Amino acid sequence: MLNQDVESNASSAKNNFSHFTLRRTPYRVYVTSFEQVCRQQYRGEGTPEKPYIIDWLPDDLENPQNWRSSYKCLLTAFVAIATLAVTFCSSAYVGNVRGLLEDYHSSAEVITLGISFSVLGFAIGPLLWAPFSEILGRRILFIGTYAALTAFNTGTAASQNMATVIILRFFSGASGSSPLTNAGGTIADIFSAKQRGLAMTIFAAAPFMGGFTGDGAGWRWVEGVMAIFTGFIFITGTISYPETYAPVLLRKRAERLSKATGLVYRSKFEEKRQVNIIRLLKTCLSRPWLFLIREPIVFLLSLYMAIIYGVLYMLFGAFPIVYEEGRGWSTGIGGLAFLGIAVGFVIA
Repeated sequence: MLNQDVESNASSAKNNFSHFTLRRTPYRVYVTSFEQVCRQQYRGEGTPEKPYIIDWLPDDLENPQNWRSSYKCLLTAFVAIATLAVTFCSSAYVGNVRGLLEDYHSSAEVITLGISFSVLGFAIGPLLWAPFSEILGRRILFIGTYAALTAFNTGTAASQNMATVIILRFFSGASGSSPLTNAGGTIADIFSAKQRGLAMTIFAAAPFMGGFTGDGAGWRWVEGVMAIFTGFIFITGTISYPETYAPVLLRKRAERLSKATGLVYRSKFEEKRQVNIIRLLKTCLSRPWLFLIREPIVFLLSLYMAIIYGVLYMLFGAFPIVYEEGRGWSTGIGGLAFLGIAVGFVIA
């Protein structure tokens, strides 16, 4: 009778483990058996006052740092392409200038606001995406912001007036800034020095490519190509982009352990206190400003990068005015002026 009870409990536990073990999907390639997770010894007592503190297991398959190098390289390439798509969208707009002038009869200064507001979105967006990535994780934020980026690019292509173009460009810049900060941070974080030169070359070449697209098919098709490009990345990311943020992964594991056992588990990242969304938002929103004000190195580097970005996007806005309006070059030929910037990035 006793053996039957033991076998019954073992069978029940096995079923329980299989119920809580994560399923393999295209975006969750590596899965650790929940039975193995439960059998691990954790420090603590499993009470609200002294919860079990969980960490990665030795050689834990779900730990992103233990994934195969080939898979890491594949993810790095995807994140790089996602980042390049955003920079392409920000600068390819320059190839639209002549078409926008003809359709909306606005001044060149108003047309260039489409660039300015996109860069403004780059500045404002990370203030939201950085703290939310710590709460929601990289995957959910990537999918949400890239869906918004695709929608705003599509809306820009269908815009009926210049005001709509400018407003949608701002929101596309704000939503598109997510990969720049959360899916690797910056191009310098994602690429090696050699690869970074290639990435920045594509960034500088985008106005040149946008110019020939706008010259041949019209400015709406330039925006349409952006929407198609980002839409493809959005679909690919939804299917295959995994969660890589360790605190979120361990937090979800702790929640599954608590639900399965009835005891209290907590991630090592929340050992001292649980995540408070309001406190986290306050910290993440204030910390950049505190560093900027109190740290001279941060201030000087930020000033330097602001000047570099300002000059770069000033050239993006000025070249079409100088060469297309001033000298009468076509949109496609006028875009060739940006090849000098691309060569400079390659040399740097």
